[in-house]
Amino acid sequence: MRKLALVGALAGLTALVGTTAGVGVAIAAPQGCNVTVVCMYRDDNYSGGGFFKNTPGGRYNLSNEGFNDQTNSWWNNAAVDAKWFFNTNQTGSSRCMGAGLGNHSLSLYDYDEASSLAIYTDNRAC
Repeated sequence: MRKLALVGALAGLTALVGTTAGVGVAIAAPQGCNVTVVCMYRDDNYSGGGFFKNTPGGRYNLSNEGFNDQTNSWWNNAAVDAKWFFNTNQTGSSRCMGAGLGNHSLSLYDYDEASSLAIYTDNRAC
């Protein structure tokens, strides 16, 4: 009976907090990441300076922006989805950046791997 109560309590906590694989829980945007902006940061916890864009439909090679292979956290404060890609020209593996979500610390596999960014015109890409 105790196990059942514990499982129920954990399920309730998960429902209350919410989870998305690889994506942080939706909370207030970090300071400096203004409304409508997709923010990528050099360090964990939305710090260390970064790359900030607010152009729906925009495509960016991060090497042209001086930010290639430097992303360790991100926040999408836009109403549209975005994705970052391992390679330039929005090729290779990608990671979704859902509208209104963030990731305060990328996995070790993803650290310093973002080479390009696509900002979509709707919230259906993720």
